Amino acid sequence: MIRELVLLFAVVINIRNSADAFKFMSNWQPPKILTDEQRFEIAKTEERFGDKKLVVITGCSSGLGRQTVKNLLATNKYHVVGAVRDVDKMEAVAELDGFNIDNFHIMECELNSFDSVHKFCDELMEYKLAKPIDRLICNAGVYQPSLPYAKWSVDGHEQTMQINFLSHFLMISRLIEDMTTAPDPRVVMVGSVTGNDNTVGGGGVYPIADLKNLDGFKAGFQNPIAMADGYGFIGAKAYKDSKLCLMMTSNFLHSKYHRNTGISFSSIYPGCIAETPLFREKRAWFRKYFPVFMKYITGGYVGVEEAGQRLFQVAHDPRCAKSGVYWSWNGGPREGRGAAALEKGGQISGGGGAGGGWDSIYENDQSDKVNNLELSVDLFKTATEITGAEWPQAKTFTSPCPTLKVIG
Repeated sequence: MIRELVLLFAVVINIRNSADAFKFMSNWQPPKILTDEQRFEIAKTEERFGDKKLVVITGCSSGLGRQTVKNLLATNKYHVVGAVRDVDKMEAVAELDGFNIDNFHIMECELNSFDSVHKFCDELMEYKLAKPIDRLICNAGVYQPSLPYAKWSVDGHEQTMQINFLSHFLMISRLIEDMTTAPDPRVVMVGSVTGNDNTVGGGGVYPIADLKNLDGFKAGFQNPIAMADGYGFIGAKAYKDSKLCLMMTSNFLHSKYHRNTGISFSSIYPGCIAETPLFREKRAWFRKYFPVFMKYITGGYVGVEEAGQRLFQVAHDPRCAKSGVYWSWNGGPREGRGAAALEKGGQISGGGGAGGGWDSIYENDQSDKVNNLELSVDLFKTATEITGAEWPQAKTFTSPCPTLKVIG
């Protein structure tokens, strides 16, 4: 009897000293008896996916996304769903690159249309059966700096902002609840140095990302309102603003959902992929000399293959399960750039350039704009109204035992 009392006292003390004591039981329910239909679905799920993690990635028919899929499939640990605009092109790329079609599934998703995003999510839910989504990689993006005027999406919104940010925002809202049942769920958003104005690339090159007071979003962001800040259209700024929105949203979702869902939210800057199709609309002279400038002057150049390895790392590396982080890489040394440009044991700190390897990853600082909590709340609210997104309620922890109180 005394032994039992001592054990009980030890348990109570442990509970009082641990804020997380009963969080793992907050959603506890008694065992369920499976129907024949449920057993069949589970068996079909195991046949389709085996023990592989399910990854959803947007924009993987070229550039960064294409290389990321290569790395994911090479491990034989992932089943990848590629959400792409052009299914025929993706099929050709998959054949050319030798993708294992048993582990790669192509689905159409036109980010220029909210209806297409909803259709994709509905079809994804059918395809995945009882398998939870382990990774959502928001990679797709367009960059149209030379446009003299705005192009409009099917929904009447400026095209760059909808494709890069708003449609991904909507997609996350549709898939987040399903991801809570995965053991190590991650949402990864591809940001950019251009959205982070505490760097030379983000704060020293006009136009600078700046949402101001979000007057454009607050006014509905419908044609003819082309910019989030409500000012006149600038193609390059539309891209930079969209990346700023992604990075702010990643931080906000971390604060709102990570603790009670277990989902890790992070953004990344894989380095400047100066020879990516993203720059296809730039002038010929820019496409020729920009890679040279980034490689030999700034040290920020990175090849698309290495950038793909970096995005893959954030989806795969156990260290990258940490939420609320902006991941970057320290590139290797550049000859002839002078000692003043080299820091931290011969690496270019924060340059994002090639080299440095797997262990050069680090948690980068974010600008005051990215960390603006008040504006992040406004961004979440206005983007929700614009997209019609429906977000799950952020749950509080409750104890399964009425006599015990969960602290925290």
